[in-house]
Amino acid sequence: MIEFLAIFIALSGTLIASYYDLKTTEIPDYLPIVMIVAGILLNLFNFLITKNSEYLFLSIMNGIVFSIIGFSMYFAGQWGAGDAFLLSAVGFLIPKNFFLSEDFPFLFTYLVNLFFLGSAYMIIYSIVYAIREKAAIKYFKSQIRKFYWAIFVLFVLFLIVSSILSYLVFDSISLKLVIISSVSSIALVILWLFSRSVEKSFVKRIPISKLKVGDVLLESKRWDGITEEKLREIKKSGKKYVYIKTGVCFAPAFPIALIYTFLFGNSVLNFIKLLYLI
Repeated sequence: MIEFLAIFIALSGTLIASYYDLKTTEIPDYLPIVMIVAGILLNLFNFLITKNSEYLFLSIMNGIVFSIIGFSMYFAGQWGAGDAFLLSAVGFLIPKNFFLSEDFPFLFTYLVNLFFLGSAYMIIYSIVYAIREKAAIKYFKSQIRKFYWAIFVLFVLFLIVSSILSYLVFDSISLKLVIISSVSSIALVILWLFSRSVEKSFVKRIPISKLKVGDVLLESKRWDGITEEKLREIKKSGKKYVYIKTGVCFAPAFPIALIYTFLFGNSVLNFIKLLYLI
């Protein structure tokens, strides 16, 4: 019962965070804090009832590891503080996968799913965003025209490397595997160019009158929105325009990875198995 309550809180909390992130680009400060406190208390309560310290130990370990990873991403300027706290909250709430028996611990599987499925989510988000921002599509086309020879050379190199690896592993060249791996690799290169093109359109020049609390200035090294005090300071500076940056609202990746982890396990292993079947 306690395990299902922890899962319910984790899923509900990440879904609520996703709603606010998509709507306002910010996650309420109180939400992950409430989730962290709930995770610690629930697993402590479970320990007091069952006298089994496994869940409490794993909860604390997951929470600490997730906190280190989350805030490393934050200080590296890749995530907002809300995303870092949300990852910590999931760690403290969920000690293990209660639905599937896997060789990998929940900590490892969830992180793999978060970054792998999160990457897929970011690609979809970027495509939708690019459809709305025509400048991103225009810049992407110019990048393809600029680097098409390099893309072709990379594709040939991928074919050669894949053929060599296929021969070394299977003692024969699997044409199907070589083509699939080469196409997948070049697709990743093209997606990288696309993401860079979308990234360019995330930077906007706006008048000071439209600047608001929570907007992230372009010169900010981390994803910290400006405060009321900073906003007043900028308005008094005499500037007419400022550059702000936006990014992918990453919070929805947390519930997506959570659901996938409980239902299907490790997404990367499943993807490799799928390629093998193809």
